[in-house]
Amino acid sequence: MAPKAGGDSAKINSSVYKNKSKPADVRLSNINAAKAVSDAIRTSLGPRGMDKMIQAANGEVTITNDGATILKQMSVIHPAAKMLVELSRAQDIEAGDGTTSVVVIAGALLDAAEKLLQKGIHPTVISDGFQKALQMALQVVESMSTPVDLTNEDALLKAAATSLNSKVVSQHSSILAPIAVQAICAVMEPIVGGVGARVDLRDVKVIERIGGTVEDTELIQGLVIPHRAANVNGPHRIEKAKVGLIQFCISPPKTDMDHNVIVSDYAAMDRVLKEERQYILNIVKQIKKAGCNVLLVQKSILRDALSDLAIHFLDKIKTMVIKDIEREDIEFVCKTLGCRPIASLDHFTAENLVNVDLVEEVNEPSGRYIKMTGCGNGGRTVSVLVRGTSGAVVAEAARSLHDALCVVRCVARRPALLPGGGAPEAAASAALARAAIAAPGADHYCLRAFADALEVIPSTLAENAGLNPIETVTELRAAHAGAAAGCGAGVNVRRGRVTDMRQEHVLQPLHVTASALALATETVRTILKIDDIVSTNTR
Repeated sequence: MAPKAGGDSAKINSSVYKNKSKPADVRLSNINAAKAVSDAIRTSLGPRGMDKMIQAANGEVTITNDGATILKQMSVIHPAAKMLVELSRAQDIEAGDGTTSVVVIAGALLDAAEKLLQKGIHPTVISDGFQKALQMALQVVESMSTPVDLTNEDALLKAAATSLNSKVVSQHSSILAPIAVQAICAVMEPIVGGVGARVDLRDVKVIERIGGTVEDTELIQGLVIPHRAANVNGPHRIEKAKVGLIQFCISPPKTDMDHNVIVSDYAAMDRVLKEERQYILNIVKQIKKAGCNVLLVQKSILRDALSDLAIHFLDKIKTMVIKDIEREDIEFVCKTLGCRPIASLDHFTAENLVNVDLVEEVNEPSGRYIKMTGCGNGGRTVSVLVRGTSGAVVAEAARSLHDALCVVRCVARRPALLPGGGAPEAAASAALARAAIAAPGADHYCLRAFADALEVIPSTLAENAGLNPIETVTELRAAHAGAAAGCGAGVNVRRGRVTDMRQEHVLQPLHVTASALALATETVRTILKIDDIVSTNTR
């Protein structure tokens, strides 16, 4: 029996290892799919990058050059290509900017890995080599960063303006950049005994309104509610207001879903109406007794938050009512006003109300909205009212402002700035090329390939600006080859040549570049390790 068993094992081994080309084919398929996604958004990199028009199934059109937005709305089927979409989303969460750069770097690294695979180098060796290269690149990038004092708004402005210069609304960067910096400085909480500051972007409420131009965008130290007051004849402006936020309804209670009330005669109907009137009157009397003259009502899904009769009574006691406050906005409203939501009528007392200097209903051609300013007990929150001529412009301005807010937040978290224009990537590439000369074995090839891949950023910036990419990258390489550590030479797309980016005030946060390099390398290493795609049994 022994020889037979040996023969069986030989058969099994031959069947397992028969198709040796399959892992290579799967790897090549994954690399090509991911590179296709990278190439699709490569043209939108940098200040002179092109925009993409995205048409949804319902006919809605989005015009943007934000990598995360493009990839989020792009229909991607291949699982490896989806990894690049996730990579862009991860960069958006981690840093908020550099979402196009991270995908372009990943595409270039995959291209470099493909060439190394063709030379016969094992994927694990390439993966380890790329990890060593990443550590060296991060050291170079950190060494050329400049520390920032968070009280110096000028440095933060330069970082925000650099982020906005690559957006559709770049011509309005002089307006949006100061708004982003002021908003972050208003909500920033310094870390006691540590470096940097803590920033929660949920404390900055961005409200989009069609009407006016992007130049009319304003920062409001207070609360903006993007709809009109519910009153018919009530006040439209109240100074020294007492504001209450309620989570109960001022309307007649309803029966359970499965029950009906059948009224058979007029006397019974009259009694029902009288009871309803008395019920609402009691609530309104309690509101008046507490001294409340501005009432915020949370949106109700069970019944109308306000009945017509309630609005009539509230008009009579000169109380402004704003209904339909969304459930997810309650936390922001409470933090801004410094109040607590009142869940029942028994707790509606003067102690649970907050003082606000001014509450007014602003009337515009595009509609009305409520503005509250001077919240004495309020927390660290701000509202930004983004305006534009059309829905597409407003949406893109809001996205661009979000990226600028994220950039300033990155500087607050890790107070260091780098020169932009592809300078960090070019410096890291030059350092890796020098390290590759002395590196032994396969590491020499991996470091060299990583160095060449990093040049995709300055090359793409030059290409998108209509410059000669080969000439520009050669000039940039020469500038960094003989320069000391910290050289800020980068691609100046406005002048069409290589200049010192620090003198041009083109600065970007260290956290954005470091995060992009780390996440791109991690994704490429993951893709290289995959040698088969297995479908699940969906039953």
